[in-house]
Amino acid sequence: MRYTISGAKQANRLGYHQSWTSVISTTLSNSCTKGKNAPDGAAPLFYCLVATIGALCYGYDTIYYTGIQGMRYFARDYGEQQADGTYELGTTFLSVSASIIYVGEFCGALIAAPINDKFGRKAVFTCAAVCIILGAIIQVCAYSIAGVFYVGRVFVGLGVGQFTATCLMYVADVAPSAIRGPALMMFQFMQSIAQFVGACVNQGTETIDGAAQYRLPMGLLVILPLTMLILLTITPESPVWYMSKNRREDAKKSLEKINRSAPSYNAETDLKVIEDQINLEREMAAESSWSSLFLDPVERRKLFYACGVMFVQQINGIQFWYTYGVVFAQSIGVGEPFTINTIIYVVQIITVGLSVVFGNRVRRRTNLLVCTIGMLASLVAVGGLGTTKDAEGNFSRGVGIGIVVFAYFNIVFYNFSIGTLSYTIASEMAVGRNRNKITSCALGTFFFTVWLMVFTSPYMYYDANLGPMVGFVYAGTTLLLLAYSWFCVGETTGRTNDELERFFVERIPVRSWRTHVFENDASSSVYGDEKEKDATVSAARVEEKA
Repeated sequence: MRYTISGAKQANRLGYHQSWTSVISTTLSNSCTKGKNAPDGAAPLFYCLVATIGALCYGYDTIYYTGIQGMRYFARDYGEQQADGTYELGTTFLSVSASIIYVGEFCGALIAAPINDKFGRKAVFTCAAVCIILGAIIQVCAYSIAGVFYVGRVFVGLGVGQFTATCLMYVADVAPSAIRGPALMMFQFMQSIAQFVGACVNQGTETIDGAAQYRLPMGLLVILPLTMLILLTITPESPVWYMSKNRREDAKKSLEKINRSAPSYNAETDLKVIEDQINLEREMAAESSWSSLFLDPVERRKLFYACGVMFVQQINGIQFWYTYGVVFAQSIGVGEPFTINTIIYVVQIITVGLSVVFGNRVRRRTNLLVCTIGMLASLVAVGGLGTTKDAEGNFSRGVGIGIVVFAYFNIVFYNFSIGTLSYTIASEMAVGRNRNKITSCALGTFFFTVWLMVFTSPYMYYDANLGPMVGFVYAGTTLLLLAYSWFCVGETTGRTNDELERFFVERIPVRSWRTHVFENDASSSVYGDEKEKDATVSAARVEEKA
């Protein structure tokens, strides 16, 4: 395992409030840099896989609940009886049960910070696994009591939130630079795989006659955290956390265990680099302040861009397809709603894969602008088809299929653009002394916006009787994404963190970022001396204020 000073400066791994999204983009630049005598990656890759079990929990929980909302026995136990004797889930139950988990996730991400700081990464993993196990058991045993079921959802959310805040932090701590990029990207890939598996489980159990129809997918959730608890017994603690607590000998043992497949590995070099990283992080933390995020125009612009991208990532209504896909397909009378929901995640996996492979070959602004227009058009099409009910208030088969097809187009455009780019943009905008605070605000914005969209969707669809015409509403909110892409997104591929900082300090318009050349060439290169970099940026700040 070879740590690099530059990698530490970029990743800010000791900022316990930062999200996995900031770690992922700032460490990718080191993923192809293999250090001299770099150790074999088999052992650290295994430990990274253990950490990404959290991604499996996240992905599986998101999808199995989408499916059980459309199961008849779940509706019988938690729904309301209609005049014709059938059962339907009430709007309030749909809204609260689907959205309350995001309240738990937000709280889980918050409590992960002090646990990470005081007890380490493994303690967070243990706490998260226990929360998810408790939540799954409570849900299975709720027996038609909505309030108890909500409590179970909150516990699951607490666990998922802790995993979200810690999984990639641990991966960044233990993965050698040669495999760090792929290891970090494994989080999103594992999440997508778990979503696909969850959709398949739902499709397999929806034919069961009885409450096991929905309780089985719920109960299967406990397998993942139980597996993690078992594997944690052989998984080392983060050496970075040990060094932050001045436990040098424990950090050395951890590094040696992680790199045991390299007989000639010497931990002392990495220990010294980690120690330097910690000192650097403490210096940066001393210069950080919450007030500067609002009073300093440079920091305020960073905050707006970072939080803005996480806001527009969700305000376009994408969560409607993911959270209510099955009941939506049922409501428009399309056959095989569970199959339709499974196809959503097949489409997602393919699109995310294409985005990873080809994303850097397409200019960021062009990608976002073109795909956002595609999202806008597909949502208008969904809304337009939603106006074509017959005299009995039903949709023809052709209209139903058309709505589903345009929904798929919306998902493709989303996942190729803002769905994947938003995390990188948020991280790149959160540069400088307030990096961790800006990232925390961006993460909070993300959770709040997801909750808002999931909570309000059933009321617009059912109570306001919009049905598929909700596409018009989301087309309107997608205009915010279009505006953000035009006014707030610049081309940053190949730019260093130092250059990104100067873009803000010198108030360079985002449309000029791709071609802008700084007068001081040294500031546009990789600094050989950190003090020189600090002096250059500080001088730019003084000149800007003058």
